[in-house]
Amino acid sequence: MFLKSLKPIHKYLNQYKYRILAGALALIVTDAFGLAIPWIIKDAIDAIPAYKTAGSEKTLAVVLNYSLLIIGAAVFQGVFRYFWRVNLFAVARRIEYHLRNDYFSHLLKLEPGFYFKNQTGDIISRGTNDLNAVRDLVGPGALIFVDTITLISISLSLMLYIDWKLTLYCLIPMPLLTVVIYFVGDMIERTYERMQQKLSELTTRVQENITGIRTIQAFRQEDNEIRRFSKMARDYVKYNVLMAKVNGVEEPIIFFISGTSMNVLLYFGGLGVMKGTNSLGELVALSGYLMLLAWPLFGLGWLVNMYKRGIASMGRINEILEVQPEIRDGENASPDQRPLKGDIEFRNVSFTFAKKNIPALSDISFKVGAGKTLAITGPLGSGKSTICNLIPRFLDATAGEVLIDGVNVRDLPLAFLRRSIGYIRQEPFLFSDTIVENLKFGDASASDKTIRDFCDISRISDDIDDFPAKYETLLGERGITVSGGQKQRLAISRALLKKPNILIFDDTLSAVDNRTEEAIMAGLENFMKNSTTIIVSHRISSIMNADEIIVVDGGSIVERGSHQSLIVGDGIYARTYQKQKLKFELESMQDEI
Repeated sequence: MFLKSLKPIHKYLNQYKYRILAGALALIVTDAFGLAIPWIIKDAIDAIPAYKTAGSEKTLAVVLNYSLLIIGAAVFQGVFRYFWRVNLFAVARRIEYHLRNDYFSHLLKLEPGFYFKNQTGDIISRGTNDLNAVRDLVGPGALIFVDTITLISISLSLMLYIDWKLTLYCLIPMPLLTVVIYFVGDMIERTYERMQQKLSELTTRVQENITGIRTIQAFRQEDNEIRRFSKMARDYVKYNVLMAKVNGVEEPIIFFISGTSMNVLLYFGGLGVMKGTNSLGELVALSGYLMLLAWPLFGLGWLVNMYKRGIASMGRINEILEVQPEIRDGENASPDQRPLKGDIEFRNVSFTFAKKNIPALSDISFKVGAGKTLAITGPLGSGKSTICNLIPRFLDATAGEVLIDGVNVRDLPLAFLRRSIGYIRQEPFLFSDTIVENLKFGDASASDKTIRDFCDISRISDDIDDFPAKYETLLGERGITVSGGQKQRLAISRALLKKPNILIFDDTLSAVDNRTEEAIMAGLENFMKNSTTIIVSHRISSIMNADEIIVVDGGSIVERGSHQSLIVGDGIYARTYQKQKLKFELESMQDEI
């Protein structure tokens, strides 16, 4: 169970095995020097009476020699202590670094559906608090384990060598420790799992409140959110207090066991000194080793605590690491690929979301030639965005095939496929960084001139120039410091910087006015000649020049054709066109007035 839980870090334990071995050896040597000190004291106490008759100077010389031996042992103990700390703690930090990177890398491989089913705060908590508990297990936990084994084995061996009967008397209370460790360890594991779950819920609530702060303030829900947060915080504190109580029970019992053993030693050892069966030096040495055994006893308590916490946390991390991406490279995906031309074909494609009975798409078929433009329109929730998501494989069709250049997208390497597609969503995501760094997400090597040229295409360059720091302007989280239209235009520039073979505009210009939209479409005209373009929009003005237009309703294509052929009919497209045309004429009349 223990080794299986730690499987994700086996390779790193093997990678640093020599440093771990060096640290463990340094720790054993450190303990050896520490264990030598009581023995030196024993010899000193037993030797001093023999030298009393030789005079004070001789006795003082003997005491000085033994003192120097003790100082030497302490110095070497300190030197080797430094080496084990440098090696073992450094390895623990490096393993933490690797595991955190593995966790983050794995998260980036998981499809969007995973994040719909799991709370962001819980995912963050597992990658921070739980990972810290694992680090404590492989760092201080491993240290305490080696230290405990070394001290117990050597101390007991020396105690048995000095007086095995007296040592056995001292060990009488020890079986109680096994019982304590078993029951307390089980309570720690159960309590810690609940505590971490409550912390995850708390983290999720904070993250959601910060992200949705404007909604909370707009609906005047500050007091309600404070009450909800306070209740969740109380639950978290309750389990923390319970954990403190569990630890509070454990430590006094260990103190009691240690104290009882010392009392047994002093009683029977004292009798032995009085009877002459034991020397005073032996009693002092046994007392010293018994005191050294107190640390391993406490260490066992801490080790059980760290072990239970670490295993529980590793289990939570493994729950994420063991999730296999549903969307990944197919068995026939070849890494050697020619640049895509951009021929797109949907062949009898259907798609149904998980745990849904009604399909989002039903038997969708169409073709888009390389360099051509396809427009998709239709009512809200009709399946337009789902069609777009199937091309870069953010979703996989449940029936039928999506082909690019005659090849099923499942047979194209995922990285290659997505590198060839520029996808701009209706609500684009901007990072909390400068404008230029957000744009370079499309091409990290893009020059300032190239960036400005693409910003001219999306008609955002003038807006950027109005900012005091221009392209070095720092955007807030999710681009909160810019308007919706500015976000969309920045996202267009970012996608164009990829120089993709396929462009997908998923209702990308919904937040800009008609005149800005016309200017952007005019700027995109030359770029779109070299790319296959799919435009999703409710505005007829955005799609009227497309080579083909399809109208989707209820997950099916209900109309298709050119703008001219569709407006003469009596379908959804024609009715939408007439409504928007009337609205545009009324707005024009108001502007003239």
